Amino acid sequence: MLTFVVLVLFLASLTGLGAEVLKRPLMRWIEAQPWKGRMIPLQRQTMHNFGFSKACTADEHLVVDSYAFLIMICSHHCVMSIFLAPVVFLGWEGAGSIGQLFFYLGAVGDLAFSVYDSIQIALRTFASKSTSKFLGARLPVKYFVSMVCLHHSLSMLLTLPMIIHYPSMKALHLIMSSLLFAGGTCYLLGCYKFTLDTKNSSDFLRYKAVVVVQLLIIWLTRGYIWISQAYAAMRFFYQQGDVVFFCGAMTGGLLMSLFNLLMLVDATKAALKWLPRPLKQHKTRDVTHLSCDESVPLKQGLHKRLQGLNRAAVAQ
Repeated sequence: MLTFVVLVLFLASLTGLGAEVLKRPLMRWIEAQPWKGRMIPLQRQTMHNFGFSKACTADEHLVVDSYAFLIMICSHHCVMSIFLAPVVFLGWEGAGSIGQLFFYLGAVGDLAFSVYDSIQIALRTFASKSTSKFLGARLPVKYFVSMVCLHHSLSMLLTLPMIIHYPSMKALHLIMSSLLFAGGTCYLLGCYKFTLDTKNSSDFLRYKAVVVVQLLIIWLTRGYIWISQAYAAMRFFYQQGDVVFFCGAMTGGLLMSLFNLLMLVDATKAALKWLPRPLKQHKTRDVTHLSCDESVPLKQGLHKRLQGLNRAAVAQ
């Protein structure tokens, strides 16, 4: 147990260092992209939903920082979910020693990120300004509650005990891999979605496609798989008479269920908002956006029509 704890703390330090080092070139790349102007207001609204004030998000550098960090979080989630894939598809015994090793790496790697993220969020939320200044802008309490209390709590409470005492449990494999896959892919798709110009017909169709994919993934993973496998795990602990794991799973499961519910509602609201919208409202090139060569025939056609109407009026 002590070995795992030391390993997690070491990996958490490496994760934090890597995140801070990689974030800077990623932010420079984002700053140079032509879609930055479309991304900023959408990312800003996302931050408002997590409790950030308008005064705070008025700083575009902070918005780009948040967007870049989100990309790194999601990429990390995707890699960890790939590490868990062998035991998910082949089973614990079928995955062999190599697959089992990848499972441990993925589980501990995810826990390391949760530890790092929880510590830096807590410091930026509650520590004095002088103490937390080097970590970044101050974070709202709502963000702390959403990310640490609801999101990271399950991983922080149960990952180490579970991989030590019940590493072969199928429900554990499915829950961990599906939540990491959902968190990684859906938010990466969300980042891509923020770069699209919905006034352009092709981008508008891509936006709708992303909304559909996000809706399906979230309902499958955070809805069906989460409910069925959380129930299976709770039932197993109850049948085994393992009161400690049953109570721990109940606590972490309820908190994670609240977070999953928020994600389900958000994805459903996005689908209800965007899918019924007709394409014609987003075809955007009017005469003012046309080049001189494109606008000439339109002006000539309009002039001829006006001349025809004048002749008709004179004849009457």
